[in-house]
Amino acid sequence: MYDIIIIGSGVSSTFAMLKLHTNQKILTIDSGPSIESRLVKASTSGFGGLGLSEGKYNFSPDLGGNLSSKIGEELVLKYLSEVESIIDTFGAKSALTYESLANNQSNSSIKFLACPTKHLGTALSKEVYHNIFTYLANKVDFLFNNAVTGIDKQDGAFRVTTSENHIFHAKKVIVATGSKKNQALDRSLAELGLVSQNNRVDIGFRIETLSETFDSLLQNHLEVKMKKGDLYSYCMNNYGRVIKRRLYGRVTPEGQNCREEAPSKNLNFTLFRPYYFDNESQMNTYLNTLFAKINQNRDRIIGYPLHSLSSKFEPVKVIQETVPYESDTTANIILADLLEDTLDFLHCLEKNMQSKIDGNTLLYCYDTKYFGPEIQTNSSFESDVSGLYFIGDCSGVTHSLSHAACSGLYLGEMLH
Repeated sequence: MYDIIIIGSGVSSTFAMLKLHTNQKILTIDSGPSIESRLVKASTSGFGGLGLSEGKYNFSPDLGGNLSSKIGEELVLKYLSEVESIIDTFGAKSALTYESLANNQSNSSIKFLACPTKHLGTALSKEVYHNIFTYLANKVDFLFNNAVTGIDKQDGAFRVTTSENHIFHAKKVIVATGSKKNQALDRSLAELGLVSQNNRVDIGFRIETLSETFDSLLQNHLEVKMKKGDLYSYCMNNYGRVIKRRLYGRVTPEGQNCREEAPSKNLNFTLFRPYYFDNESQMNTYLNTLFAKINQNRDRIIGYPLHSLSSKFEPVKVIQETVPYESDTTANIILADLLEDTLDFLHCLEKNMQSKIDGNTLLYCYDTKYFGPEIQTNSSFESDVSGLYFIGDCSGVTHSLSHAACSGLYLGEMLH
C-alpha cells in the first residue's frame, strides 16, 4: 500500500514530489519514457513532460492560468519565487533571465504586461530535469511506459490499474497528466462520478519578422508580452528561430531561443486565440481535420507572407524564413476569426512602434496550446472523490510551466 500514487511525471508532479515528505511511500506512474530515454530520443511525454521543451518560466500571477483564483495571489507569488529557486538549484542559473517590458500607453488598445522570465531552452531543460530525477530516484518509486487505465475506490483506498496489468493500491491519488489524452482513464474517472468541462485549445499564427522591427518596442529587453481582447502573445524569441514540433501526431511551428542555434536576424512569437468545444471528441475531430490538411502526412508546415493575407502591409525587406514551409492557397485552412483578430492586432501594434510591420512578415499555421478539460476541485485541488486530486494542466487551472509547478508545490505542501 502506497501513501500516494501520482499519475504522470510532468512538471506539476515533479514539483509535488519535491515537496512531499521523505517518509511517505510514493509511486509515480507515467505512460511515457524515463528521463534517460528522453535524453537519447526526443519525446513530448515521460519524466519532465513539456518541461523538457523550450523551458520558458514566466513568473507572473497574471500569466499562465487561473491559479490566483484558486489559492490566492499571495501564495502564487510565494510559489513562483520557490519555483525559480528550485530550478536554479538544479542547474538553471545560466538560463536567460529577463523581465518583459510593460510599455502601456493610455491610447493603446494593447496591454503590455510586465513579467520576470527565465528561459532555459531545450538543452538546459534536459540537464535540469535530469538532475531533479537523480535527486528523486532514491525517494520515489517510478514506473514508466505504463498508462493508467483504471482508478476505483474500495474500503477507503484506491486501486490503480495500468496498461501492463500492474495493480497498485494507495491511500491518496494525484492525477497530473497534463493535457495528454487517456480515454481509458477518462472513462474510469467518469465511473467515479467525475465529469470534465471546458474543453479548450488555443490556436495562433506563429509570426516571424525582422528583429529590427521591434527595436523601438523592446528597448533592449528580450520580450514584450501583449494582450488585446481574447488575443495574447506567447513565447517571443528575439534573434531566435522557428522549428517544427511534433505533438499528439500533429506538426506545428514552435519558437526557439537564440542560444539553441546560431542567432538569426528574426524575431518570432505566437498570437493565440482560445477555441472552445462541447467535448473532447469534437475538439480532436476539428484539430485532426485541420492538421491533416496542413501536414499531409509529411510534416508539412504552411506559411503565408503577411501581404498575401492583407494588402495593408507593404512588402519592403527580405525576410529569410528559419523553417521550411509551403504557401498552399488551396488548402482551405485559414481560420477567418483568428486572421481578422491577428490583422487587427498587428495594425494596433504598429501604432506603438516607430516602424511598420513588413508585408514579408511570415505567418505560420498553426501553433497550438492545449488545456486539460477541467475537473471540479476545491481550493486544495481535491475532487468530489475524497483523496483524489488534480494538479497542473489536467486540472484546467494552470496552462504554463511555472503555474503547473506552483500547483505541485502547493499540493505537495498540503499533503506533506
